[in-house]
Amino acid sequence: MGMAASQARYLALTARKTNTEYEGQQINQERTALANQSADAFNQYLALEVPTAPSTQDFTTIQYTYQDGNVEEAIEEMTELSDASSDYNYLVKHYHYSDVFTGIKNTKVNPQVRTGYDTTSNLIPADKITSDGTNYTVDGFPVSSYDPANIEEKSRYDILKDKYPDFATIPQENLGIYTDDAQVMHFVDKTTLGAGDVQEYSINGIVPAYVGNNELTKYEAGKDKELDLMLEQIRKDNPSDKIAAAENIYTYTSMGRKYFATEEELMASANSSMNAANPSEYQTNLNTYYAEAIKTKITSTDKAFIEFDESGRATSINYENSTATFTIETETITDQAAYQDAMNQYEYNKAMYEKAVEDINAKTKIIQEEDRTLELRLKQLDTEQDALQTEMEAVAKVIEKNVESTFKTFSS
Repeated sequence: MGMAASQARYLALTARKTNTEYEGQQINQERTALANQSADAFNQYLALEVPTAPSTQDFTTIQYTYQDGNVEEAIEEMTELSDASSDYNYLVKHYHYSDVFTGIKNTKVNPQVRTGYDTTSNLIPADKITSDGTNYTVDGFPVSSYDPANIEEKSRYDILKDKYPDFATIPQENLGIYTDDAQVMHFVDKTTLGAGDVQEYSINGIVPAYVGNNELTKYEAGKDKELDLMLEQIRKDNPSDKIAAAENIYTYTSMGRKYFATEEELMASANSSMNAANPSEYQTNLNTYYAEAIKTKITSTDKAFIEFDESGRATSINYENSTATFTIETETITDQAAYQDAMNQYEYNKAMYEKAVEDINAKTKIIQEEDRTLELRLKQLDTEQDALQTEMEAVAKVIEKNVESTFKTFSS
């Protein structure tokens, strides 16, 4: 029984030793994979580009300027002429800023156009009123009595009553109506017929009345010189738009600025809403226009003769087709806006760089912790291997003695 037990123990130790060797191989493979990950992280770190802060020198240029009367002119480019003569040695691109009266187009989203009625109140000359002794005609159109039961007449009466206070004071039984060839219904006070000139009231149709909360006024040429000049400039700068040839134009004032719009486009917006309950919402865009002085860069390119000092800086300039010689002032200009943009980009790049470094360091730390865990486990297996080897050697000696004692017994 002793020999069998020793053999079984030896086999168990052998199996355990084989298992620890296999586990050690697996740990070495995992450590190799971690080493590869660590190398990748290091390569990522090497690939990072360290951001460099911008220098104001990169955004600083020498600006040449001179005074031409009340205008400060600046030189943008100077190109030396290949066929330079004693008269002109450079082709110079120069500019200045000036207020230019400009017609500007705006597209108003959901303009909230509301409509109203085009009403008039005119004085009819007495010579246009005739009578056969019983009935009257105005401009040849017979006058009939107003009928409040007539829905069409009543609707027009209500509109005019709200529009004209003097019309509202006329007793309804005194009102007369006549309809002209354009089917426009006119109201008059019958008691005034035959007594001279007569006031008449009419509704000519539906017209745009408001853009948002801004009241519309029909433009009349020649009535306001400032408006005439504004519309003239708008048409000049927008020749392909409808306003360039439109006959019916309206104006409105918003935030202190006078705007123009065509009746056609106003009505198109007013009728475009699909919301019957609130027709002033969800309308199509409206083209509106205004004119004002805009600061504009005026650029010219001319041949010129430029003189330089010993340091290479320009000192004077004389243009082609001009006898004037201008003294050039030299100024160092730093583009602060461009520099600030570059600084903002640098701060962003710096933050991204620091974030990338932190991510790599965090990843490396995790890899190192995992590697230390595996290394500790490998040392434990190594110690276990030594212990197993020692025990296997001891068991092998026991087996050897058992075999020796057994064979000696039979050999005697």
